[in-house]
Amino acid sequence: MHSASELLQNTAGAGYHLFTDRNYTSYMLATELLKLNVHLTGTVQKNRKGLPTEMSKKLKMKKHEIIAYATKTVMMLAWLDKRLLYMLTTYHDASVEQIQRRVKQGTETIAKSTVVIDYTAKMGAVDRADHMCTTYSFSRKSFKWWRKTFYWLLEVCVVNSFILHNIIQTQSGGRESTHLKYRKQLVGDIRKPKQKRGRPSSLDRAERLDRQQHWVGRFEGTRTKDCAVCSN
Repeated sequence: MHSASELLQNTAGAGYHLFTDRNYTSYMLATELLKLNVHLTGTVQKNRKGLPTEMSKKLKMKKHEIIAYATKTVMMLAWLDKRLLYMLTTYHDASVEQIQRRVKQGTETIAKSTVVIDYTAKMGAVDRADHMCTTYSFSRKSFKWWRKTFYWLLEVCVVNSFILHNIIQTQSGGRESTHLKYRKQLVGDIRKPKQKRGRPSSLDRAERLDRQQHWVGRFEGTRTKDCAVCSN
């Protein structure tokens, strides 16, 4: 809301339309933006406050089927393709368009929601970057918040290097690599053993645990668990 207010104050335009992902989209945000004459369209989590209770239940839908719920100003929509997608908008209706897309057998014609088509076109690189980072994600759950941040930054570095690699290949007249092939090649290059020069260090043979056992214990007064040896 603060960003939208600053935008309206610093520009002379009107009739803005914001596109957000599911981390930001909510019924409350949509109604508040409408008071500023700003429309909102985005993917939404089905358990957000203000949404119909029917959306939080397990919907039985056929492929490419649409279920929509609407108030006077806001529409919530569920559309099933490869997975179930939930949308919220203050601009579109539940209309569909016939589009063609590539499949293994060639092409197919499907009925796709206008909301999804517009959202895909407007979100552009932001959604594509998130998609590429999570397609072959190697992040793991952890009690340490900094580990999740580290793994995410590493994912972004891999994706950026993949994009730069394809740009260089194209400029030099070579062929672009697929995302999966590039990651396999990257992992193979990292795993190549390197010959150590000079006398081997005595630290390599040192005991990592220093003859101590790893015991995971709970901190006093909290639910957090940690290892006394590792944390030290």
